[in-house]
This record gives sequence, structure tokens and C-alpha cells, in this order.
Amino acid sequence: MPPIDGPPGDPIYLRWENTAPPHRKFYEVELELSLFYPKVLVRRWGRIGTRRARSIKLVLEDAEAVWREVQEISRLRGRHGYALVKEVRGAAIGAEAA
Repeated sequence: MPPIDGPPGDPIYLRWENTAPPHRKFYEVELELSLFYPKVLVRRWGRIGTRRARSIKLVLEDAEAVWREVQEISRLRGRHGYALVKEVRGAAIGAEAA
């Protein structure tokens, strides 16, 4: 799996999917800017097509810590058969939501 380019300074959204039979799984990472904390890294995973995904929120103050965490998640997803299917950064996140 190719590495994710550059440290995320702005909001970022990444989605991996594993659709090799018998799997239909997804894993998402979203970096949110928060009012009270510098950065909140939200991780969601579950079965493709289900309404409720499981999630974890990590509060990270250092941009390098965020970068290391995103790189590690990307590496692990690749080892578990996932492929990166979507990467959205910065201002494009707000445009996609509209």
C-alpha cells in the first residue's frame, strides 16, 4: 500500500475497504480540528452497508503524533487486506459535505 503523503495539518478523511470474499469491511480515519483540543483523530470501522459503525476518538496535540498514528493505521490496514479507496484533505472536506 502506498504511504499517505505528507503530515496532515488540515482536516483529513481516509477510507479503506476490504471486499475480498467473505469480507465486506471498511475502516475510516478522520482528523477533526476541535475547539478545545488541537486535533481529534476519529477512527470508525464496521461492515459495509451497516448503519452503526464502531468508533474511537483520540485527542492528539502534536502534528507529528497525528502523522505517526495515520501512517501506522495505513500500514496495518494494508497488512489486513484493506485498500485505500478515498482520501480527502482540507477545504475539500467541507465541499464534499455540502
